[in-house]
Amino acid sequence: MPATGGELVQVTKQGGHWAFEAPDGKYVYYAKGASIPGIWRVPVGGGEEVPVLDKVAGFWGNWGVAHDGIYFIEPETKNGAAIEFFSFATHKTTEVASLGRVAVSGVGFAVSPDGRWALYTLTEHEGSDIMLVENFR
Repeated sequence: MPATGGELVQVTKQGGHWAFEAPDGKYVYYAKGASIPGIWRVPVGGGEEVPVLDKVAGFWGNWGVAHDGIYFIEPETKNGAAIEFFSFATHKTTEVASLGRVAVSGVGFAVSPDGRWALYTLTEHEGSDIMLVENFR
C-alpha cells in the first residue's frame, strides 16, 4: 500500500522473505524461502519476478542491497567466511573482504546504500542458561 494511502498492490506472487527496497526505489529485492535459494526482484508496483542472484541463501538475511549491487556473506570460501559483492552492471561476483574462520550468524547483515559500510553478526557462543527463580509470586 502506498505510504500516502490508496489501493493495495500485491508485489510478490509466490511469497517473499527478507525484502529490501532498492535505494533508487524502483525494485524490491527479496528471498523466496529456505527451500528456494537466491535473491529475486520485482518492480515496486508489482510485475514480473526475476531471479537476480542464485548463489545466496537469501532466506537467512545475510545480504543487503546498495546502489550498484548486492553485498552478501559467503560462509564457506577457501579462507573461511567472506563478504562478496554482486554487481548489477557486470553481473559478476567479487570478494570484498575476507572474514577468516569465524562463525558468521545467518541473521544480521546490513550495508549502506553507497556500499562503503557493512555490518554483520558473529556468533561467538550459542546456548542458554537455565535459571531458577524462587519466590516468584
